[in-house]
Amino acid sequence: MSEGDTSRSDRRAAARTPSLADALFSTTQQRVLGLLFGQPERSFFASEIIGLLGAGSGAVQRELAKLAGSGLLTVTRVGNQKHYHANAAAPIYPELCSLIRKTVGIADPIKRALEPVLDSMDLALVYGSVAKGAATAGSDVDLLLVSDTLTLEEVFRLLTSVEQELARKVNPTLYSPEEFARRLSDRNPFLQRILSQDVLLLKGVIPDVG
Repeated sequence: MSEGDTSRSDRRAAARTPSLADALFSTTQQRVLGLLFGQPERSFFASEIIGLLGAGSGAVQRELAKLAGSGLLTVTRVGNQKHYHANAAAPIYPELCSLIRKTVGIADPIKRALEPVLDSMDLALVYGSVAKGAATAGSDVDLLLVSDTLTLEEVFRLLTSVEQELARKVNPTLYSPEEFARRLSDRNPFLQRILSQDVLLLKGVIPDVG
């Protein structure tokens, strides 16, 4: 087998490697939990959930019923519709919010959206209120990228679909490796602040700013 064939084989194998979320949740569970526990401050109508996820109505309704029955979701009837909300009183609420935020809630959808260009990045991470678990319903997703080939136009194009999936605006900041290294060396206050706080790492290694 040639080196090129080996490389393609390795990429295909990597693409088939299950994620942590795959090992823990079914596909429908991932999407429902990602929406509701990725944005625990919000509540959603069942029809809204189905529309945002683009999934089959029956599968989503069954998952919502199961999660509500287990006490992970609260349900409020408004007119003819049920309103679903992550249950903050559930015993595993903090742990589940943290797990979902690090996997299917924010990190995995953005990583999937960036997958076509991920190899061209030296660093990719989510920072700010979403990464720290302090987001509100109106919070954006702040994204830091380091690449010497990407353009912001490409990044915005790739993020269009995931903004709809997350029901949040994604704000990317893009640096070239040279500019990023220079700002780190100059102890840029913006980078010092975000890199010293909680982040969701998508690619690369977080620099030491201590």
